[in-house]
Amino acid sequence: MKRDSNIILTGHALCLTDVARIADGARVILSPEGLERAAAGHAVLLGGMEGGSEIYGTTSMVGAFKDCDIPADDGTAYARRLLRSHALGVGPDFGVRTVRAAMAIRLNGILSGQTGASPALATALCNLLNDRITPVVRMYGSIGCADVGLMSHVGQVLLGEGNVTTPEHEGVEPALSALRRHGLSPVVPGPKDMMTILSSNALSVATAALAVSDLRASLPLGLGVYALACAGFAAFRTPWQAAHANGTVAEKRVSAFLMHATRKDDWNSRGHIQDPLSFRCLPQIAGALLSALLRAQAALDHAFNHCDDNPLVVDGQILTSGASLPLELTLDIQMLSQAVAHYARGSMGRILVMCRDDLSGLPRNLTLLAGHDIAFGAATKLAADLTMRIMREGTPASLYQVPVANGVEDEATNLSLIGQALELQTALLQRLIAQEAVTAFQAVHLSGHADSLHGLAGLLHGRLAGRIGPVNDLIPLCDVFEAAREVLFSTETAASCPSSLLFGSDGIIEEQHENA
Repeated sequence: MKRDSNIILTGHALCLTDVARIADGARVILSPEGLERAAAGHAVLLGGMEGGSEIYGTTSMVGAFKDCDIPADDGTAYARRLLRSHALGVGPDFGVRTVRAAMAIRLNGILSGQTGASPALATALCNLLNDRITPVVRMYGSIGCADVGLMSHVGQVLLGEGNVTTPEHEGVEPALSALRRHGLSPVVPGPKDMMTILSSNALSVATAALAVSDLRASLPLGLGVYALACAGFAAFRTPWQAAHANGTVAEKRVSAFLMHATRKDDWNSRGHIQDPLSFRCLPQIAGALLSALLRAQAALDHAFNHCDDNPLVVDGQILTSGASLPLELTLDIQMLSQAVAHYARGSMGRILVMCRDDLSGLPRNLTLLAGHDIAFGAATKLAADLTMRIMREGTPASLYQVPVANGVEDEATNLSLIGQALELQTALLQRLIAQEAVTAFQAVHLSGHADSLHGLAGLLHGRLAGRIGPVNDLIPLCDVFEAAREVLFSTETAASCPSSLLFGSDGIIEEQHENA
C-alpha cells in the first residue's frame, strides 16, 4: 500500500482521486473548519437532548424498537449493545483499501457537521487511518439502506473491540492490542457517535468508488487495445469520423481519443464497405460506457460530501431523514454495470471476428501454421466465459427487497451487492481486454501491419512484444494472457494513454450528470 502526500478533509471537497489515494495509504488531516462544523452540529444535538427532543438512535432505540426510550444513564452501555447486535457481517473480508476508503468517506461526513457526532469521533477515525489500523469487516450483511451490519465492525474497533490488521503485524489481531501499541485509547462515545458510525452507506459507497476508479483507469487502455485490434483486422476508421461529427458528447470524446491516438498510424483498410458491428459501433458502445462512468462519478462526488444519516442536523435543527436510501447513486452504478456488460460483449465480438478467416482475411483462428496449430480456436471459450460472467453481474438488483425490522424498514437499494458486482466486472474486464490485446497482437503479426503503427496502438504493440511473441501451440495461452494483463495494466502503460481527451475537466462530469 502506497503512502502518498497528506489529504486535507473539509467535509465538502472530497473527490474520487482523493478517496483512492487514502485507500492506498495517504494520510489525512482534519481541517479546522471541518472540526468547527462537527463541534457545532454536536452542540445542536446536545441542545436537542437537553430540550427533551426525541432523536432516533440517540434518545430512542432503532428499527422495530424505535418507540422505546434509552435511559439517560444507559447511553454508553447501549452504544456497546447496539454495535454488538449489529456486528453481523460474515464471509470474506473486505480489502484494506475498501475499509480505508469507507472510513475516509464517513470521516468527511462527520466534518460536514450534519451528523451530530462529536469531534472526538472524527479524531479517532483519523488516528485509525493515519496509524494504518484497519478494522476487519466481513463482506455480507448489507441491503443498501445504511451498512449497519458492516460499519458496526468499524465502531467496535473504536471501542477497543473486534479485530484489525496493521502493516507491522502479520495476520489479524485484537483491536485493543493494536490501539495500545500505537498509544491510542478506546473511544468514550458521545450520544450519537456509534449511531453515526454504523448508520452509513460508507462501505457500499467505497466499494463502488474504487471500482469506478479502476474502471476509469481501464477505459483508455481498452480503447488502445481496440485500436490495435483495428490495425490487425484492417478496420475502417470512418465510423470514428461520423461519430465525431454526429454523436453524443461522450461518443465525440471517444472518437476524438481514437483519432488522436491513431493519427500516426497508417494501416490500410480492407476493401469491404463496412466492418462488423463490434468494430464499427465502438464509439457508441464506449460512449455509453463513458457517459455512465461520468454520471456515476458525479453521483459519487455527491455521496462523498453529503451525509446519509438519520437524523440529520441542518440549520440548527434535528431532522428525520430518508438519506440512508442512496437510490440515485445505486441506479447510476447499476447503469454503469450494464454499460460494462455491453462493452465486454463488444470486446468478445472482436476476438471472435478476428479468428474468422471469412471476415478477417487472415488464417482461421489466427494460426501460424494452417492445419497444424489450433492457436486461438479453443481460447474463444475463455472470451465467452469472461463475457458471460460480466454480463451476469450486470443484472439489475435494486428492485429486490424484503421488508425487515418488523416492517419498519421496507425499502432498500442493494447498493452493496451492485458495487461488488461492478468490482468483479472491472477485474474480469481487464482479463478480457488482455485477451483481446493478445488476439490483436497476433492479427497484426499475420497482417504485416506492425511497421505501420506509430501511435498508441504501436506503443501497446511494442510493450506486448517485450513480453510475448506470436502464439503457437507450444506455450500455454494462460501464461500469455496473464503476461499481457500485467503489461497493459502496469502504471507505466496506463500513464501513456491520453485520458484527458476522454475525461476532460471536472466540468464535463457535472455537465454529464445534469444532462444525462
